[in-house]
Amino acid sequence: MNACAYFDEGKCIETMEAHVKKGLELIEDLYIKRDYGKFLGRLLGVGLKTANDILRKTYALHDVGKCLEEFQLRGSSFGHHAFYSYLIAREALREFGSTGKVASAAILLHHHDWIVKESPKKPRNLKLCSECISIIEDLSGVTIPSTLPWINPRDAYGTADSVLVSNLRAVYAILLPITVADNYAAACNRRGKGSALGKEIFETLEVRGWDIARCIPSGL
Repeated sequence: MNACAYFDEGKCIETMEAHVKKGLELIEDLYIKRDYGKFLGRLLGVGLKTANDILRKTYALHDVGKCLEEFQLRGSSFGHHAFYSYLIAREALREFGSTGKVASAAILLHHHDWIVKESPKKPRNLKLCSECISIIEDLSGVTIPSTLPWINPRDAYGTADSVLVSNLRAVYAILLPITVADNYAAACNRRGKGSALGKEIFETLEVRGWDIARCIPSGL
């Protein structure tokens, strides 16, 4: 089964591996190499190495909900994947304690849909695609559960809300880089079918003189 991050008319246009690797390039060059980890570490109460590590892992996990077999077999949209990614990340990042909870809350918010029109539904098949798990584990360095650790959305959002209220700055300090990296990777890899924020992010990166931003087609 192909591990896909973006389908267009039933065809896989962007693989999960390509999406994560491209975004990690931005995380590394635009944030970590510019000492963003020092700022993040102060907010999280952790050292520089841990702060950088959690930032990489959070990005690698941000779309892990797309690994659901149901999504991969359907070959179309990934509705509520941020919520499913959040549930998986909570388990995968449990060893990081409160820092893992902050990172998971950022994953839940990475599509800016805290207020949703309908509650996420429990997938009929909770199993994750084994190929997709393998890719995410290799790129994140954490263990991914083989099935979605489902809990009631009301309870899940309630837990995330308490994390957001008590750690607002830390959540957004992780959310900003992963959102930029997510849209950057999408714009680079999807043959001009970039995300809604892709063009704006490209223009910002271009102004800052970041050469790698040239991967985004003109006229996006």
